[in-house]
Amino acid sequence: MKSFSSLLRATAACVALAIPSALVAQQVAFNNEPAAPNSSSSIAGTTLSKPAAPAVPSWETNFDRWFDLNSLNYGARYRSVLDVDGARSFQQGQERFIADGKFKFDQDGRYGIGFHVSSGRYFNWAYSSFIGGGQVEFINQTEANMSPTQLYIMNVAPFQPGFFNSDGAQLYFRQAFLTAQPIKGIEFQFGGLGINRGVNTEATSYDDDGYISGERVSIKRPKLLFLDEISYTRAYIGDTYTPNFFARGQHLAISNYRQYLAEKNIGKRVAVSADYTYSEPEFGAFFLKTVREGFFADIHESKIFDKVRYEAYQRLNAGNYAVGYPFPGGRGSALTVSKNFKDRVSVEAGFADIDLNYITNMGLDVQALILGLTVNGDQYGVGNRWFVRPTIPITKSVSLVGSFNHLYGTGVEPPVPTAIWNAQSITAGFVIDGKKLFFHPSVK
Repeated sequence: MKSFSSLLRATAACVALAIPSALVAQQVAFNNEPAAPNSSSSIAGTTLSKPAAPAVPSWETNFDRWFDLNSLNYGARYRSVLDVDGARSFQQGQERFIADGKFKFDQDGRYGIGFHVSSGRYFNWAYSSFIGGGQVEFINQTEANMSPTQLYIMNVAPFQPGFFNSDGAQLYFRQAFLTAQPIKGIEFQFGGLGINRGVNTEATSYDDDGYISGERVSIKRPKLLFLDEISYTRAYIGDTYTPNFFARGQHLAISNYRQYLAEKNIGKRVAVSADYTYSEPEFGAFFLKTVREGFFADIHESKIFDKVRYEAYQRLNAGNYAVGYPFPGGRGSALTVSKNFKDRVSVEAGFADIDLNYITNMGLDVQALILGLTVNGDQYGVGNRWFVRPTIPITKSVSLVGSFNHLYGTGVEPPVPTAIWNAQSITAGFVIDGKKLFFHPSVK
């Protein structure tokens, strides 16, 4: 009788969705059915069944068998930026599309092809401009306020190929890699990979949009090894203006980047990580040895902040950009806190202190040295700055987003007089979460 009752209720629900006029008949049928335990409420002596949870469409079930979808986002924003010389380096509209996930060969996803598709034509830039000037206007406006020395160095060498390709909504496979987990907790990856940052973020590591070409082995067996993750990566980092993995696949045979990383979760609230990275930046006749550490904690009981993250790095060695232009070792850090105000708005804010010679990670890229371009997130760059990023949900899948950051100090000047391109920036726009918009919550 119970199964027959459940079938009858489900049938009535389907009819109600297809023919709204049948709602009255559905109510009568419900009133005459015995209620399942803990699944009904009483109103004026009449027992009403709670509506059944919406079923997952068959196409989504099939999709979930073959794909793990991590993100599917579209965003658009307005951005205004001032450089350290007072020039308005950017005033434009931009858009971004990102799809990230894995195609699964088997049901459990132990074997597959990982992918990360996005717009944007640079290592650290997934946005592409569609309103206002692009890189040409950027260079013209910054050079108008440069000192004679800056302007001279700026034009000593030609711009790197692809530097001026900032427009257009072309999509590229920034990542495309084979992944295999023959033993649970031990994973091998080969191809166009993302960068493993541990607990650190793009503030002190590499931009979220960054990429490498090579291989990685990661071990996630905390019961056996105490640490939650141990990973080793051997790859090529570079091709700053070539985000398409299929256009830079030849570098799978070259290694200029090696990373050793360890991460540990302490309960469900705290995570720490540390890594050592050896790199030989593209275009540079030098190498870098960098150590990074990160700490993250969920402290929402404090009633002041919900989360706090502290991260740091130390560049252990000195070197030379070129003859007569040395750079020292260096260090930097960032502190970020976040607060959610009753799900109506969330805010991230903090301070970042990135030494000016972090631009060494771009190698001997003359324009990067002058403009302060680097491989970490473009909201941070180099120098001492504070930042704030609000997010306002409008619907379950649409949010208003914004950011503001301001440079308040530069520390010790490098030998090259840098005209930091993002001394102050403001952005405002929206993001559409396609995964929440199109898929059932049960889809991975």
